[in-house]
Amino acid sequence: MSEKKSLVIRELSLLGERWLSLKIQRMKNLLKIAEPDEALYREVMLSLGYPRNKVHFLELALILPFREIKELKEKGKIEKALLYRAGFIESREGLPDNFDFSLRMDKSVWDCKGIRSSNYPGERIKGISYLLSETSSCSLVDFFIKRILNEKVIQESHLTPKQAQNCVNKIMNFKGIGIQRKGEMFFNIILPFCIAYLENKNSEIIKFLNEIFSIHPPLSENSVTKKFKSMIGESKYAELNTSTKSYFGIHLYLKENG
Repeated sequence: MSEKKSLVIRELSLLGERWLSLKIQRMKNLLKIAEPDEALYREVMLSLGYPRNKVHFLELALILPFREIKELKEKGKIEKALLYRAGFIESREGLPDNFDFSLRMDKSVWDCKGIRSSNYPGERIKGISYLLSETSSCSLVDFFIKRILNEKVIQESHLTPKQAQNCVNKIMNFKGIGIQRKGEMFFNIILPFCIAYLENKNSEIIKFLNEIFSIHPPLSENSVTKKFKSMIGESKYAELNTSTKSYFGIHLYLKENG
């Protein structure tokens, strides 16, 4: 390996570490202003909006908080409550008598232009309802921490990229969201949130999550990584983008350098 290549790999690795530290700090800040389940719930909902509907999904999470989701329990009721509060349906049938029907958004605020029908906000609400119903009887945070702990217990001391990938797939094994999207959700939200939440509580799980971040194969290409590949060439790109750490290092590099 040439010295120049080694330096670039090292730079991307450091950028990846900084990207993660910025995410962790964001989660720490959120934990200062909201209960853990509510903070994680808001981040999960926010992630469903992509660029144009993020604010609207966050608003929806605020007007239908996780504590109310837990009271609804059933997937059908949770889905209907979210769709009603979002302004997508008018029917009140099946919702509790004490449900606040005056609290809702206007359907017109949602931006669906140029979005595939499968990615419409209403469809994303239906999809996330599976996870919310599965966690309504426990805790959204504990749901993921228990799964992470289970994977840590059964894995060997050092992970291979394939093992790291399998761990993430098992941790994120729930219905309603596509595999690619769940991978993005894990690294953008679940992993940094759990590290922030477990600070000074469980250093072994934090170490395990950092190892997954360092060894897991890079996520699917997007507009950012495609731009980076066009800048340096396909062969060099393949040599440099070898893990999620380098993958997110690329994202931070282009964010800071244009």
